[in-house]
Amino acid sequence: MTIISHRIHLIVWLLVVAVAAALSIELMLSENPGRLFGHTQMAHIVGWLGLLMITLTLVYPIKRRLHPNDVWPKQWFKVHQIFGILGPLLILVHSGTHFHAAVPVLALIAMLLVVFSGITGQALHYFAFRTMHEQRHKLAEQGLTQEAVESRLRALAQQAETLRSWRCVHGPFTWTFILLTLIHVGGALYFGGL
Repeated sequence: MTIISHRIHLIVWLLVVAVAAALSIELMLSENPGRLFGHTQMAHIVGWLGLLMITLTLVYPIKRRLHPNDVWPKQWFKVHQIFGILGPLLILVHSGTHFHAAVPVLALIAMLLVVFSGITGQALHYFAFRTMHEQRHKLAEQGLTQEAVESRLRALAQQAETLRSWRCVHGPFTWTFILLTLIHVGGALYFGGL
C-alpha cells in the first residue's frame, strides 16, 4: 500500500469512527423514553455550538474572497478544516437519527455533502501538490535545467488547477446548507422557541 492509500484509509476510518461516536452519544442521551434528546434544551445548546463552529468555517473563504491576492496564514485554513468537521459532528449529536421533518433532514444532507466535498477537495489538492512535488524532483534528478523543469510542470499545474474546480460543487452545497439551516433555525424559533 502506498502512503496515499494509507492516508485515504486513515481518513475514512476516522470519519466512520467520529460519526459513529456522535450518533452513539446522541443515542445514549436519548435513553429517556418520554423525550428524545433532539427535543431537549441541551440538544438545542449542542446545535447552537455546532452552528457557531460551522459559522467560524466561513471566515476563511470570506477572507479569501475579499482579499484574493493576499496569502492567509495556514491557521485560518486549519480552523476551517477542524471546525468544518467538529461543527457537523455536534450537529449529528443534536439531530441524531430522528428524521421527522423535511427541512432539518435536507439541511443535514446538505451539511454532509459540504463536509464530504470539502474532504474530497482537500484530498485532490493534496494529491495534485504531491504529484507535482515528486515530478519536480524526478526531473531535477535527470539533470534538466530549472527552466526545462518548470516548462514540463506547467501542464501538470494546469491539471492541478482543473482539480480545484471541485469548488464548483463545494460552493453550491455550502449555500444550499446555509439556506436550509436558516429556514430550519427560523422555523424552530418560530414554532418552538429556544
